[in-house]
Amino acid sequence: MAADRKEWQNPDEILDQLKIKEGWSVVDLGCGPGFFTVPLSKRVGKNGKVFAVDSDSVMLHHLESNLQNTAFAKSIVEMIQADVCASGIPSGCADMVLFANLLHDLDNQKIFFDEVTRMLSEDGRIVDIDWQRMNTNALGPPLDRRLSENQSRIIIRENGYRIINALNAGPYHYGFICERDRSKPK
Repeated sequence: MAADRKEWQNPDEILDQLKIKEGWSVVDLGCGPGFFTVPLSKRVGKNGKVFAVDSDSVMLHHLESNLQNTAFAKSIVEMIQADVCASGIPSGCADMVLFANLLHDLDNQKIFFDEVTRMLSEDGRIVDIDWQRMNTNALGPPLDRRLSENQSRIIIRENGYRIINALNAGPYHYGFICERDRSKPK
C-alpha cells in the first residue's frame, strides 16, 4: 500500500511544507505503518524524537519493520500502542502533532483535541491532513465518513486552534498547519 500511496501522496513533499527543525519532538497520531513517521524521523535527526501512536498492534509491527531500513530511526522513534485520545505522551513535549486521515474517524473530537493540546508545547503546531470529500474510485473511506475542508476548519476553530497555512497534500487530500488561537480564553 505505501508504495502505491506514494504515487498519489508524497510524504516528503508534504513534510517540506512544515519546516520541521532538527531536534524537534513530533507526535504522529494514528501513525499506521509509518507513512509519515519514517520520513519525520529523518527530519528531526539524531537529537529529535518522534512519538508514533496507533491503537493497532499490527500497524505498529509494520512500522517496526519499516524502521529496520532506516539507519538511526529506530533510536529516534518511540512506538506507543494506545488510543489517540489517551496516548500517555508527556505533557508539553511536542513541537508538532501530526494527524493524517484521522479526524474524520474520531467519535469525540473534543477529547482528541484536549489530548493534542495537553502534549503540545506552548508554541507548538498541529497538522491535520484528511481526505477530500469527493469520489476517488474506491480510495479512502466512504464519502459519508469524510469531512469537507470547511467542516474540518470549523472543528479546528471550535477546539481552540487557528489555521495559519493550507498544505498541498496531494490530489485526494487537504491539509492545514494550525496554532493555538490565543484570542480565545482558555
